[in-house]
Amino acid sequence: MNYDGPLVRLAVIIPVHNRAATIEQSLRALEAIRRRGHHVIVVDGGSSDDSTVRASALADRVLAAPQGLSRQLNAGSRAPEAERADALVFLPEAVRLPPQADQAIARALSNSTSPWGRFDLCFDPAGGGTLPALRLAAALANWNSRVTGICTWEQAIFVWRSAFLALDGFVGPDASADVEFSRRARQLGAPIVLRQPAVVGTVDPGLPAVLRSTLQRERRRLACALGLDGTARWPLSRSES
Repeated sequence: MNYDGPLVRLAVIIPVHNRAATIEQSLRALEAIRRRGHHVIVVDGGSSDDSTVRASALADRVLAAPQGLSRQLNAGSRAPEAERADALVFLPEAVRLPPQADQAIARALSNSTSPWGRFDLCFDPAGGGTLPALRLAAALANWNSRVTGICTWEQAIFVWRSAFLALDGFVGPDASADVEFSRRARQLGAPIVLRQPAVVGTVDPGLPAVLRSTLQRERRRLACALGLDGTARWPLSRSES
């Protein structure tokens, strides 16, 4: 995909906590985005391993912040690289963006009146292959997001930085901050949906937990859309932060 419109500078913000085993692989997947002039910001929430050391050579900035997704992501949005960016991308460490995601985001934001959006998602089991149950879980998450306009961390939310600041960033408990942000952002426009899937890594044997978490998450998403309360766990991915 070639994007011939005006440059949209991105800051990709990745919250981490004790991810030394996987952070280098995650950041190497973003090297092409960095070569095209965008920035990657890692925000560490008090890791007891060497996550920050491993990240330092592969990110434009590594920050420390109090542990918690909302606090870490908000801290990343205030980094100098984020302040110079036009749009922010909030990316869980275990989620991989599709190829040329930066160009897809730039095109989508530049051609839409809505200031925010997300990717579809799919699950990538560590053992290889795509299990029917994981395909079903992904289809449920993507369909529910389209119906409700509620987006979650694993869908790699992106937003014009000016809109993010106008919305006061992420607020509330980590388990519901993404849903709460979506509820407020919907007032500015329906989320842009990019069909190229972001890939959520899972572990084996972790399939029952992934499916259970997916169902909990979708129940909470639907409850928020209906103006009710709901709870769910984050993340759906490799391990608990």
